[in-house]
Amino acid sequence: MVSGHASPQATLAVVFTSTFIAAICVLLRLWTRLVVVRQPGIDDLLVTLSIIFSSTFSTCVAVQVHYGLGKHQLSLSAHNELYLLKWFWASIWNYYLGLGLAKLSMLVQCMRIFGHIPKFRRAAWILGTVIAVFTTWTFFASVFLCRPISKFWYPNAPGTCLHRLPLWFFNSIFNVATDIATAILPLPVVKSLNLSRKQRRALMAVFGLGGAICTVSCIRFYALYAVATSSDPSWDNPQAALYANLEATVGIIASCLPTLKGLVTEFFPNLFSSTRSGTHGRSEEIELGDTGKYGTRASIHDLRNHDRERNTLPKKKPQNRRSIFMWKHGPGRVKVTETEIEGGSPSGEESTTPKHGEIKGTTIVEQVKEGREWHDSKEDFMPVKP
Repeated sequence: MVSGHASPQATLAVVFTSTFIAAICVLLRLWTRLVVVRQPGIDDLLVTLSIIFSSTFSTCVAVQVHYGLGKHQLSLSAHNELYLLKWFWASIWNYYLGLGLAKLSMLVQCMRIFGHIPKFRRAAWILGTVIAVFTTWTFFASVFLCRPISKFWYPNAPGTCLHRLPLWFFNSIFNVATDIATAILPLPVVKSLNLSRKQRRALMAVFGLGGAICTVSCIRFYALYAVATSSDPSWDNPQAALYANLEATVGIIASCLPTLKGLVTEFFPNLFSSTRSGTHGRSEEIELGDTGKYGTRASIHDLRNHDRERNTLPKKKPQNRRSIFMWKHGPGRVKVTETEIEGGSPSGEESTTPKHGEIKGTTIVEQVKEGREWHDSKEDFMPVKP
C-alpha cells in the first residue's frame, strides 16, 4: 500500500525552512529593485503576491499539523477532523496561486531582459497566457471542488464533488509541462549571447534552476497518489503538503536569484563582470542580470557592435582621441566629462576620478530623461564611440 506519511515535526521543519528562505530572497530582491537599481517592475509585484500565497499555504499546513496532520484519522476528535479538512481545502487553492504567480514572475522577468527579441517575446506571451489561464482554472476548480463547498469538510452531507485523483493528476502533469517550458525558454537566447563560456554557463544555470521545480513536481506524484487514494488522509497527506510547499518556494527562489546581481555587485563589484579588450583599448562590462529597464539590452547591443568593429577594422596604433567619462550624479542625472586620451591614458586638467558618492561608468550609455516615458526602441541605446 502506498503511504504518504511524514512526521509532523519533519513536515513543519521543511515547510517553515523553505518558506523562510524564499521570503528572504523576495525581500532581498525588493531591496535591490527599489533601493539599489531603482527599477521595480511587474515581475516584482507577481513574486511578492506569490510569497504571500505560499506563506499562507505554509500557515495552513502548520494549522493542519495542530489539528492532527500526520496522525491516524481514527485517533482524531470530530472537532479536529472538521478543522483539519477546512484548512486542507484552504491550502489547496493557495498552493496553486503561489505556484502560478511564481512562474509568471519568471516569464515577466525574462521579458524585461530579452523582450526585444521578437520570437522570444511571442513565445513568452503565449506561455504566460497559458499559465495565467491554467492558474485561474486550478483556483476555481479547487475552491468549488465540491458543491456545496462545505461538502469538502462534511463528506456525508448532500451534494457532489469532482473526482480528486484524475483532477489532481491532470493539474500536476500540466504543472510539470509549464515548469519545463518556463525553464528552457530563455536558454537558447542565453546560449547565443557573446559571453565567455564561464559566464554563459553561469547564466544558463541561473535561468535553468527553474528545472529544479520539475524534479520536485515529479516526486510529488507519488505522494499525491497516496493521499488521493487513501482511506486515512490525515496520515497520508504530509508528504503531499511538504512537496507542494517545496514546488512553490523553489520556484520563488529561482525567480529571485537573477535579480540579486545588483545587490551582490554592490559589495563584490568584480564578481559578475568580465573585461574584454579590443584593438583600441576599449572594454565592455558584461552584465549577468537585469540592471534596470534597459540595462542588459544595452549591454548586448554594445557587445555585438564592438565585435563587428573588432572583426572589420584594421589595427591602428594608439592615437590622440577624445573619451567620454560619465558619472551617475543622483537619480535621473548623468554628469558627462570629455577628456583627451593619448595611447589609452587620460590626460588634461579635469580629473576623471569620481567624487565621493558618484559612480563612474565608461561602458554602457543609458540616456536618462526626466518627466517623459521612454519608447521601447533599441535606437536609444547605442555604445559610446570615441
